[in-house]
Amino acid sequence: MPKEDTSTISTNSTGGDEKTREHPIPEDSILMDYRDFTRCVSELPDGLIVAPILALCGKLLTPNVTLNFGSQKPLTIYNFVACPAGLRKGTTFAPAIKIARHLLTPEDFIGGNASDSALFDTFEQQPHRLQFEDEGNTILRSWESQSYGRETSARYLGLYDGSPWHQNFLREGKSHGDGESQRHIEQATLSLCIGSTFGVARLDQIASGCGLRRRFGFYVATRQARQIWWPESLEGDDLQNLTDLFRNLTNLKGSVGRDNFTKAAKHYWVGLQQRNRARCESIPGYTNGDESLLSSLNESPARCLKLAIIFQACRWARGSITDPFTITPEILELAEAHQNGCLDALIQLEGMSRRVQVEDTAEWLIAQIIGDHSVKPGQHRAVFTRSELTRRFAANPGRIGALTASKLYGEIIPHLISRQQCVMTKSDKHTLYTFTWE
Repeated sequence: MPKEDTSTISTNSTGGDEKTREHPIPEDSILMDYRDFTRCVSELPDGLIVAPILALCGKLLTPNVTLNFGSQKPLTIYNFVACPAGLRKGTTFAPAIKIARHLLTPEDFIGGNASDSALFDTFEQQPHRLQFEDEGNTILRSWESQSYGRETSARYLGLYDGSPWHQNFLREGKSHGDGESQRHIEQATLSLCIGSTFGVARLDQIASGCGLRRRFGFYVATRQARQIWWPESLEGDDLQNLTDLFRNLTNLKGSVGRDNFTKAAKHYWVGLQQRNRARCESIPGYTNGDESLLSSLNESPARCLKLAIIFQACRWARGSITDPFTITPEILELAEAHQNGCLDALIQLEGMSRRVQVEDTAEWLIAQIIGDHSVKPGQHRAVFTRSELTRRFAANPGRIGALTASKLYGEIIPHLISRQQCVMTKSDKHTLYTFTWE
């Protein structure tokens, strides 16, 4: 494998003028070997290259290696890769998928859409699974709009946590003499990596979107990092050698808890949590973006622990360390920096998606006003009071995806004012909004 430097932390290349965002990984680990290989296949930045392989590592270590943090937690990883259409997400996922297929059986995978009952049947046969969705727009849209999709997306919360799974099926009761209809899986887990475009990446149209955002690590790019004229083959010895290195992870068995931390690591861990809590307290939580960041911050310490354990396992698999279960301050610092990169990506994603949503909703609002029964053909101006606007266009705040008064007056109206399509005036009795269009 080509080696590019010997520093402790890799700096991710993002290309162009885009601000560099680091998702550091240990230099002396098989993750770095994988990154170096995939750089010859994928044009996306390093952070996005690493996202799928981290999900695979979580699957390879689950359920044999656990995190003892209040309870025995699986090392499941949920990662989300977001970039514009046409940046070849599939190419970036391909090496991790190829390695996974060499190491796992078909029964270890799930893919595409499924109902909750169909998922139960699948996990009853093999309770620990892996899912790669490099074109995830379809499954995310089904989670937004389909009744079975909403139920299934909620199930993914429990699959991340490794929760027990109970299901009651009427057909089961009919097939048993005692009428017993309940089936049970003691622990069901999933490691997951989804790729999508920006439009659906915020998950805000999904009923369980807040819980899902909390569990995902985000990796975002707006342009490619490099140009590849002839990609490396996925059929050669290099990928097979990588596969053999990742196979080592399946030989580990054990649990990592407080006693596995060095004295210095325990001190660092306290500081990490203090920084996390201080950041949580500094966020007002007034907007959806604030709520998303707060939700992710609440999961960040546990995710840092998972990343630290995976990083140590990947160093051990390469022969760089002899004890993969000892947690040092250096590896915690690396995990915290990686997670901070995911939080930065979430903030960027929120801003980008919010701008698109505001523009789309503003266009929708103008179209609704033009089509309003009070607007005559050929008219290019309409005036509403605040109460009229709220009653006509933000009357269902409890409905998922509906326009709320806070969004209308806090985001949409200011956007239209900046585009000179709305003027707000105040009188003694009313606030008036004058909309104009061509």
